[in-house]
Amino acid sequence: MNLLLLTFGQKLENHYQAAFCILTFLKDPQIKKIIIVTDYPAFYDFLGNKVKIISINEKTLEDWKGKNDFFWRIKIKAIELVVHQYPDNHLFYVDSDTFLASNLQSVVQKLDENIGLMHTFEYKLSGQNRSKTTRGMFSVLNGKVFFDITINPQSEMWNAGVIALPKTCAKEIINLSLNLCDAICATPCPRRLVEQFSFSLAMNHLTELSSCEDVIGHYWGNKPEWNQFISQFFVNALLKQKTLEQCVEELRAFNWHSLPLEKKLRSTNSTLKRLIDRLFPHKHIKYF
Repeated sequence: MNLLLLTFGQKLENHYQAAFCILTFLKDPQIKKIIIVTDYPAFYDFLGNKVKIISINEKTLEDWKGKNDFFWRIKIKAIELVVHQYPDNHLFYVDSDTFLASNLQSVVQKLDENIGLMHTFEYKLSGQNRSKTTRGMFSVLNGKVFFDITINPQSEMWNAGVIALPKTCAKEIINLSLNLCDAICATPCPRRLVEQFSFSLAMNHLTELSSCEDVIGHYWGNKPEWNQFISQFFVNALLKQKTLEQCVEELRAFNWHSLPLEKKLRSTNSTLKRLIDRLFPHKHIKYF
């Protein structure tokens, strides 16, 4: 199984999140190759021959947005690129703000059984936990048919922080995801979640779909605390001149339950924040 990450742009935290993520995967023998599609390859030099870099540039990124100029179409195109370069391997794509907390044995077993994976099921398109964006999507797309897939109240939204494709149908899934993305972007549908929804539709249509949230942590809902921890981790490693192997071993023993994955943000004023936190404890805190 190959691991894939996509990073681009000058925002430094995206790159140190990706580097940290890779360190958590280096402990697992199920990963045969780690691939980074990036426009800043120098940020990953310290990983040496542990990774394969596929360099891209601004022109590639612009081309990948497609005729509808949809930003997150880039993600689908990066996965497509790697699927075509390595057709004989399962592909395990992860967002940079993820980590491997367990092992990948169950993931590989499912991929061997032609079961696809995304991070977690979120909601049905007409469900109660919908956002304003999702309500807008449903009002535009309900009843429409794209490539023999009918959008209806039972259509599912899955989190795309992880996209794991069985090698037997990876090309078919990525092709359908891309076509769905382009077709939906051609409608007045709100675009923010179109890439994620396209993968959800394609994978549910072409394969059984399973979650892997019991193996992969995704801290999209608490990036400030995780970014602080990760930056301190790398500064400490640099000052103590730790080797790559030492960094991997340190994370092998890390308590992944110690920081919340999701946490509702409050005032940035520290005094006010402490007072509010004491009077009104967080109602929504999620740990791995």
